[in-house]
Amino acid sequence: MRLTFSCIAMAGLLVAGAATAQESRVLKLGMQGTAGDPQYQGVMAAAKQIEEKTGGKLKVEVFPNSQLGSFTEMMEQVTLGELDFTLNPFGGMDPWVARAGVASAAYVVKDFSHLQAILASDWGKAVLEEMKTNNKWHTIDSWYFGTRQTTSKKPISKVEDLKGMKLRVPNSAPLLAWAKAMGASPTPVAFAEVYLALQTNQVDGQENPLPIIDAMKFMEVQSHISLTNHLVQDQLILMSEETWEELSDADKQIVTDAFKAGGDVNNKIVTDKETALLAQFEKNGATVVKPDLEAFRAAMKPVYDELDGKFGAGTVQSLAGLAK
Repeated sequence: MRLTFSCIAMAGLLVAGAATAQESRVLKLGMQGTAGDPQYQGVMAAAKQIEEKTGGKLKVEVFPNSQLGSFTEMMEQVTLGELDFTLNPFGGMDPWVARAGVASAAYVVKDFSHLQAILASDWGKAVLEEMKTNNKWHTIDSWYFGTRQTTSKKPISKVEDLKGMKLRVPNSAPLLAWAKAMGASPTPVAFAEVYLALQTNQVDGQENPLPIIDAMKFMEVQSHISLTNHLVQDQLILMSEETWEELSDADKQIVTDAFKAGGDVNNKIVTDKETALLAQFEKNGATVVKPDLEAFRAAMKPVYDELDGKFGAGTVQSLAGLAK
């Protein structure tokens, strides 16, 4: 009788232990961004809300600074269900869904609200659905990352000002295509060496979002910042479809709402920072140039024609036409 009671008690403890384990689940999020940047702050706000709204049943552990690998490695981990969340630009999904790269072609996207309209269009939804079907990436939200601008030691007020300029751009097909279409000479320089390359005139200029320009102190060795606005970038919040399907409907809603709230935090920080930085650069003696971008976009026509040839006539124009 004692043995029977002991076995029953032990079984009860095991069941209770299993129930407790099920009540608290830790979801892992890997990202390239550093601790403290706008995306990190948004993610942490989302994680806090998820834990609060689920009463601790769901928790999100965040791994910044590429601790879990490169962005391609983290994307693979999400596909395999080894990682629950990661972040990656919509336009950067072209290695997996080639036509997504149209959104990274210079001047196709006017601003962040335009990019959101593209994502909400039938074209954008089809790309996201293909990502989910082929790679098990469930899209939760899209956050504003920034708009890329150009710094130099002279004003860039027209396309001709870029002709022959040794311009440092990342090894990215859309950005290389933009630089070439502008008549510039794309010059490869490791990111960590860009400051020195600008200082020693190895390159004449570079392009990056304003917060990066500020963080890397490029304006210490550049006199002009031209608002070329050539590429608007976001960060998709991507979740493992396997993890998503394991959540209850209530928890799915909590996760969705939390990341939208985190997106509001991120978007405000990025937008406010972009505005403040322009004023700061001018205060520090830099000249801010606001060129008419119609001629810049017109110079991209050969690139657009090539994209239309690959993905269907009128693709570029139809996406550009979604701007409000």
